[in-house]
Amino acid sequence: MKKTMHRMLNALVTLLAVGSINVLAANRPTADGILVKAYEGSKFESQKELGFIQLELPVGPVDPKAAGGLGKTDVLEGYVTKVDYSMSGAKRSTLEVARNYEQALVDAGFQLIFNCSSKSKTCGKLKFDPLFGEFPYSDEYYLIARATDKATSELLTVAIRVPESHHHHIFVVRGKAMDTGMAKVNAAAMSKGLEQTGHMALYGIQFDFGKASLKPESAPVLAEVAELLKQNAKLRLHVVGHTDNVGAFDTNMTLSKSRAATVVDALVKQHGIAASRLMPHGASSIAPVATNRTDPGRAENRRVELVEM
Repeated sequence: MKKTMHRMLNALVTLLAVGSINVLAANRPTADGILVKAYEGSKFESQKELGFIQLELPVGPVDPKAAGGLGKTDVLEGYVTKVDYSMSGAKRSTLEVARNYEQALVDAGFQLIFNCSSKSKTCGKLKFDPLFGEFPYSDEYYLIARATDKATSELLTVAIRVPESHHHHIFVVRGKAMDTGMAKVNAAAMSKGLEQTGHMALYGIQFDFGKASLKPESAPVLAEVAELLKQNAKLRLHVVGHTDNVGAFDTNMTLSKSRAATVVDALVKQHGIAASRLMPHGASSIAPVATNRTDPGRAENRRVELVEM
């Protein structure tokens, strides 16, 4: 089994390594690639190009607020591909198949969002969706993971259902990240925003996926923030990091605080702003400005805000 696992992981890492992912044609995916190589012994059954649609996927355990004991779900927007495989005669358990896919995705740089099993009762109660199907089956294992393709800025979400040992399904959602050009504001615009509302949202400050490290394209916006502070020597700012609601709340709180601290550190060390004029904070997902049910909405919620002290 270890030998089989090793061969599969090597193949998957080749296909899935972030930055060199085999993403399909920029305008529209074609049938020459699926992002995820099938589990060894699987037989390809069908590939359905569902097009640019909304797809509701499980992303969390049972939601206490949901009626009927249903698990937490999220509505994703993007180009959706569904691939079906059969496993007749392979003699593999649903757990073994799911864990192999999960390990391969994580090793390839994907962030695991959620996994569950029917037997552990972590998937929620039975639900039917016209596109996703009946979920969960009695012996089902399910996982969902996400990465960003550096070449195209596409958000790649992969959901894998192993409802029974003799077949499984792979859903791939490709969604374009929000255009950050909308938020490349200059110092004058920031000053006006602070004067009018007391706070200013910045989307041009970008971070590596799931991390607090700044991307190079953040430099122009940081320079404008520094110019704003230099033009008004009395101005003091709270720097607040915000996330979407994907992932655990506490994890996002830590991440949002770390991102705000990174911005403050860059302004102090790279632009000579006095540390006493800046205070970093994290808000996790508690102050959304758009719905967290869609990729565009979540992109709008991931931001850094300047708040006048």
